[in-house]
Amino acid sequence: MNQHFLKPMLPTLSENLPEGDNWVYEVKYDGFRCLLYWDAESIIMTSRNGHPLHHIFPEIATFLMNHKNNVSPYFPLLMDGELCVLDNPFKASFENIQKRGRLKSSEKIKQASSAFPSSFCAFDLLKVNGKSICNEPFLKRKQVLNKVCKEIGIPIQNVSLNSPFNYIPFTHDLNHIQETVVHHLSEGIVAKKTTSKWSASIRTSNWIKVKNLMIGTFFLLGVDTENGFFHVGVLKENSVTFIGLFAHGISDQEKEALIQIVKNNQSGQKGSLITIAPSICVELSYLEMYKNQLRQPRFLRFRFDVKWEDCTWENLQKNN
Repeated sequence: MNQHFLKPMLPTLSENLPEGDNWVYEVKYDGFRCLLYWDAESIIMTSRNGHPLHHIFPEIATFLMNHKNNVSPYFPLLMDGELCVLDNPFKASFENIQKRGRLKSSEKIKQASSAFPSSFCAFDLLKVNGKSICNEPFLKRKQVLNKVCKEIGIPIQNVSLNSPFNYIPFTHDLNHIQETVVHHLSEGIVAKKTTSKWSASIRTSNWIKVKNLMIGTFFLLGVDTENGFFHVGVLKENSVTFIGLFAHGISDQEKEALIQIVKNNQSGQKGSLITIAPSICVELSYLEMYKNQLRQPRFLRFRFDVKWEDCTWENLQKNN
C-alpha cells in the first residue's frame, strides 16, 4: 500500500444542513474518493480503501506533470478530493466513473481517457513540502490549496469540464448553492466547519452531507423473505416493469404489516421472493436512476391516494 496513504475522514449524513458564520458549503460530487500524492518524480492516487487509481486514470497524472515546475516549491503534496467523470460543472456521472474503474486493458483505458475523460476535483490539502497541515483549520488548508491550484493555472471560481484537475470552491451562501444543486441534479452538498481539522479514519460531525434526493411513487411487486427487501415497479409502455428494491426507512411495524399483506394477497412465489399483483403504492426517495434502477431508495410513506396505474415511467421522469 502507498506509504503516503491516509484513510479519509468522512462526513456525517444528515437531512438538514447546519447554518452559521462558522460553516461553509461545497457541492458534493459522485465519484471515487481519492487521495493524490505528488512529488517531482511521481503521482500516486489511491482510493478510500488504499487501492491504486493512477494507472486507470492516466490523463490526470499526465496533466499535472506538465505543470510540475510551477508547483515544485510545494512538493511533496498530498491532496484530498473526488475522482470524477463530469456531466456538468456541478454533477459527476456515477455510471461513467464505474465503467472507467472496471477497466484493466491499457488500450481500453487509453480509449476511455479520451471518450470519458476524468477529473480530480480537489477539496482539501493535507501535506505541503511533505509536512502535515491536517491540524490547521479548514479555511487555512483551503487557502494553501487555492495557491497551489493557481500555480497549476486552473480556474478556482468554478469547476471546468475540460480540465483533468479542478479546485472545488466553497461558499457561505446556502440558498444559492441549494438552488444550484437542485438545478444541475448534483449529488448533494457538504457543509464544513471553518475551524475543522482533518483526522484520518473518522466520520466527523464537522463535515455534514445532505443528498439531493428525488422522490417518486411506485407500486409494490413483492418481498424477498430471505433479505427483507421489497421490490417495486412502474408502468412502462403499458408493461409492469421492475425498477428497484428498498428496505430502509420503513419502521419494523410497517414492515411486518406489509409482509403479511403480501403473503395474504400473493400472486406467486419464486424461491424466497413472494410476488403480488400491482395494487399497493409507496413513495420513495432516491439519489438517481442507474441502468433504469433506483440508486439508494428509501421508504417515505404509503400512497393510498394514488392508483397503481398512475405509477408510470413517464410520470417519474416528469416529476424529476
